[in-house]
Amino acid sequence: MANALCEGSAAARAVYALADQVTGLPITRLCREGSLEELTPTNIAQVAVVTTSLASAAAIEECLGAPLAALAVAGHSVGELAAMACAGALDTETALRLVHRRGALMAEASSKVDGSMAAVLGLEPEVLEEVCATVSKELGQYVQVANVNAPGQVVLSGTRTALDRAIELARGQGAQRAIPLKVSGPFHSVYMQPAADAFRNFCADAAIAAPRIPVVLNPTAQAEMAPDALRVELSQQITQPVRWVESLHRMWGLGCRRFVEVGPGKVLTGMVRRTLPEAETQAVRTPGEAALVAAELR
Repeated sequence: MANALCEGSAAARAVYALADQVTGLPITRLCREGSLEELTPTNIAQVAVVTTSLASAAAIEECLGAPLAALAVAGHSVGELAAMACAGALDTETALRLVHRRGALMAEASSKVDGSMAAVLGLEPEVLEEVCATVSKELGQYVQVANVNAPGQVVLSGTRTALDRAIELARGQGAQRAIPLKVSGPFHSVYMQPAADAFRNFCADAAIAAPRIPVVLNPTAQAEMAPDALRVELSQQITQPVRWVESLHRMWGLGCRRFVEVGPGKVLTGMVRRTLPEAETQAVRTPGEAALVAAELR
């Protein structure tokens, strides 16, 4: 995750160092040499993803010599914290403190339920919402749509028993494939309500400014710039679905034609390509890629 950024960008190194200091976790080491097993627990994974996203953005700004400018920003799930920071609503330290607490609270909630998530391919969200409602009523255990990631790709979240039953019914409805996700809990489901409630209290005193750039929110796909609305969003999105397809269309409607992904990997870039085939895309994972984007933004 971090080797190229740490070796080639002083600004990125500073973000990782701040994450180590703020969270008390060895984030730099984990992002540079941690195993998948070490990085999978949500209290670690969330901090690692947001830190790397902020480090990638810092590398671009280091090359630009100015804050990032865009028509809109969005972040997928925990990435929404990084998006708010890139938009100027949160400073880096506040974003790191928030993600550290969010991850810990969601890990605690996950430990109290035998749950997980799975991606289902080939069915519309509306069909899967009906499947989830049927299973939840049948079993008395919840499963629900958690992410609408791309056309034909919907993620379900719930107890393992309910998830297995939902996958069985989805296959009967014509689902092409179901892929279990390597996650440590049923995120974006009702089982995260205790975490959302506690995080709401934690966010009450967080310093949130009016962003320079509209933030397109996960549950509503609406562009928002009001600090109070962003504060509410921080806790609400923990239990609500990530409507990524709608969010991308909202950004397209705002005039976005080029989408730059900051952070580990290029999963979101793939989702953009599937959802908006005409869009230009670029993932920034190295100082070289950061310099390329900065040159095009000047």
